[in-house]
Amino acid sequence: MRVTIENAPDEARRAVVHELDLFLRGRHLRRVHFADGSLAPPPLAYVTNFARLSIPLEGFHTMQLARNGKTESIRPVRGHAVFVPGHSWNLPDWAHPVKVLTFLFGNKQIGVSLVRHKGGNDLPSSALKANVHRSYDGLTENLLSALTIFSADHSKGPLARLLTESLLYSCLRLLSSVQAQRPRKGMRTYESICLYVQENFRGPISREIVAQHFGLSSTHVSRLFRQEGLMRYSDYVNLVRVNRAKFVLRNYNMTLKEVAANCGYSDAAYFCQVFKKISKVTPAQYKDQRLKGMAVRSAVENPSHRAAAAAAK
Repeated sequence: MRVTIENAPDEARRAVVHELDLFLRGRHLRRVHFADGSLAPPPLAYVTNFARLSIPLEGFHTMQLARNGKTESIRPVRGHAVFVPGHSWNLPDWAHPVKVLTFLFGNKQIGVSLVRHKGGNDLPSSALKANVHRSYDGLTENLLSALTIFSADHSKGPLARLLTESLLYSCLRLLSSVQAQRPRKGMRTYESICLYVQENFRGPISREIVAQHFGLSSTHVSRLFRQEGLMRYSDYVNLVRVNRAKFVLRNYNMTLKEVAANCGYSDAAYFCQVFKKISKVTPAQYKDQRLKGMAVRSAVENPSHRAAAAAAK
C-alpha cells in the first residue's frame, strides 16, 4: 500500500514525525556514511541531482557507494545514517527486512519517504511519502550546505554526527510546524511530480508512467506543467536529464553512448540532439569547452601552467 502526501497529507506527515521523533529521542547517531561522485554510477544505482539522507529504523540493508575513488560496501543499521550528496550514487540491496526513512532535499521542497521492505523483493511492501513544500528555511539550507562540504573534506571526529543530527532535528521542526499557508493543491502536485522525476530520470519516466504513479490522467499531468511550470512535461524531463549529462561530461570519462544511458536516453543520437537544443552546443563541444576553461583557470592560479593554457586556446 502506498500513501502519498497528496492523498493523505496529515496522516503521512504524522507518521513520519512520530518515527523521526522516536529515532532522535532514542539514541545519538553512532556513525555517518558518506558517498561521493568519484566513480561513475553502475547500472541500477540510485542517483539524483540533489542530496539525500537516509536512516534505518529497523533491520538493515547492505549497499554499495563510491568513496575516494573506490566502491565501498556498507551495512547501515539503526543508529547509522547515509548521506549522498547531489550527483553522487548508492546501490542498496533490499535482500533483508528493513524500515528506512529517507530525506530528499530538492530545490523547492523536502521529500520524505518512510519505506518498509520485507526483504527478497525489489518493491517495498509499504511506503509513506510526505513533503515539506516551500519551507526550505535558512537554517535547514545552511545545515545541508555544511554537511555537503564536510562530506567532501574526509575529516574524522564527531562533527559529521553532530551536523547530521542537527539537520534531522531541523527537518523534524519543519514537519511538525503547522504551515499557515499551504500551496494550492495543483502546485503541490506539480512539485511532487518534479521531485519524482528528479529521483527517477535514469529510467522510463513517460507522462503515462508518472500519471499512473500519482493516480492522475496523462492529460492532467500535461495541464499541470503548462499551468504551474509554464513548460511541457517532456521539456522538464529533458532539462533534468541534460543537467545530469553536464555533470557526467565534466567528471567522468565516458563515451557518448554511456553518458546517454546514464541519463535515461537509449538513443545516443537523440540524446545529442536534445542536448544541443537545450545547451546550444553538442556534448563533445561542451566537454571541450570545460576542459579549455579548466586549463585557463589553472594557468591563472599557477603561472607554471601558462604554456598549457596557451595551447588550450
